[in-house]
Amino acid sequence: MAWNSIIGQHRVKTILQRAITEHKIPHGYCFWGMEGVGKDALALEFAKVVNCNSPGETETGIEACDICKSCKQADKIEHPNIKFVFSLPAGKSGDSRDDSPIFRMSDDQIKLIQEQLQLKSENPYHNITIPNASQIRISSIRDVKKSVTMSAQQEGRRVVIISEADEMTTEAANAFLKTLEEPHDDITLILTTARHDSLPQTIVSRCQQIYCEALTDDDITTALTERMNIYTEEARLISSFAQGSYARACEFLDEDMRRMRHEAVDLLRVALKKNSYRMDILSHLEKLTGEKDRMKVEMMLMLMLMWMRDCHAFAVAQDSAPIINIDQRETIKRFANAFVGADYGAAITAVEEAIMHIRRNVQIQLTMLTLLITCRKIFLGI
Repeated sequence: MAWNSIIGQHRVKTILQRAITEHKIPHGYCFWGMEGVGKDALALEFAKVVNCNSPGETETGIEACDICKSCKQADKIEHPNIKFVFSLPAGKSGDSRDDSPIFRMSDDQIKLIQEQLQLKSENPYHNITIPNASQIRISSIRDVKKSVTMSAQQEGRRVVIISEADEMTTEAANAFLKTLEEPHDDITLILTTARHDSLPQTIVSRCQQIYCEALTDDDITTALTERMNIYTEEARLISSFAQGSYARACEFLDEDMRRMRHEAVDLLRVALKKNSYRMDILSHLEKLTGEKDRMKVEMMLMLMLMWMRDCHAFAVAQDSAPIINIDQRETIKRFANAFVGADYGAAITAVEEAIMHIRRNVQIQLTMLTLLITCRKIFLGI
């Protein structure tokens, strides 16, 4: 991994590189912003650079060499100067206050933790997921305190990364505060969080706070096409759902977005048939609601919403219209020309209301039927 492998976040990368080159690295950082924008990736790359044996200065900052032993250890999250802390299961009870929390895990738990760290090292945007692990307990923070008081195991700067720091228990947060209040030379503590307001103000105030912005659709689209080897059209479609989060975009890769888009548009076409539409609508809805998958229904509605927005854009600007469904431009053109003068604003509002109803657990079939009848009134005037 290198700075250029981190998606977007150009401002933050500049800040961190300047701190390194000017030797003005603070004792504590707090990287905050929505999930999946690269906070852990930034922290891990920072830790690698400050421990690199042969870093190289560039016109824009400083880069790790990526070939020395230190860099290779950092890439695997196995560097002795880099400690990556995250929520762990409670584990077995122990008598010793000095026990590392990992020693309390079962063999199966340790194996799972190792697997998750491996995935994290391969993809810093990976969200570590371990059953029954929703808290960073005081045993983990005691382990941190013990590590920062020890002598460095090799040259470089020791970096402790507390991932999703808002998951610290009250007891753990109080213990961590004491560590923050006792700064050590050549040690940097980095908190990452998507819930900035959930952290104690006493902790936040002792860190340099760096906001990590949501990623642009273009950034996510480019990352998906280059890293996941998917078509640009599908990547653009997924990025529209991701809402600025690359991690969320990756979750959608398991879904066949183009198939779902076809189903959404086909359902709309069935509803807009002038004759013999009732049985077809009921047949489609029976299939859709039979799965009882609210997430899928919501995604289909989102795809229908983007389709309508594209049709509206085309109706207004014709061939110069900027649309999301680029691969469907001709189909969108035909749809827009078939319903000249349609009140797309009302149709878009109707879909948005249906999405809200699905989220509020309103009965799926009733919600969808109401939406489709409303669309008939809007587009056909009947």
